[in-house]
Amino acid sequence: MTAERIYMTGFMGSGKSTVGPRVARLLGFDSMDLDTMIEEDLGMSIPAIFDVLGEDAFRSAEREHLARVGSMNRLVVSLGGGTILHAQNLQFCLDTGILITLDVDIDTLADRLEQSPNPRPLLFDESGNRLSGDRLRRRIGELLAERRPAYEQAHHLIAVGNEDAEVVAERVVGLLRAGLF
Repeated sequence: MTAERIYMTGFMGSGKSTVGPRVARLLGFDSMDLDTMIEEDLGMSIPAIFDVLGEDAFRSAEREHLARVGSMNRLVVSLGGGTILHAQNLQFCLDTGILITLDVDIDTLADRLEQSPNPRPLLFDESGNRLSGDRLRRRIGELLAERRPAYEQAHHLIAVGNEDAEVVAERVVGLLRAGLF
């Protein structure tokens, strides 16, 4: 494996922030979570950034932070679910490392997101209520349909079910070491 940077992407709830650090540990790399970096720098949570500053400000911060990690080596970066929707970010990840999409089906995503204590700004209705059940599944389906073309441009898509994050990380590392990327 020659990549010094591995970018983990996928829909919210796909396990990027859980699997990424495990992949890093198995490879002896450092790990960073792009959303966490942004929250720390701006001093507020992602939902607060969306509410107070707006999505455009968040995406601008995301581009800046991505550029910072692009010069670091031996690093696994867990991206936000929408990071690679912007062509500049997608191309940057493809050019500067190995981009891996964790591909999870709608029902598994919905189950994970319904149980998550973390509010996801894009999964609220127009009245500010958190979506659940069929409405949540419909919204996930809509967002996935928009995002899938970008996710499919990754160097590799890894289908993820309900496996433990450690098992997924071992699969990723196995593929990396086998040179299958």
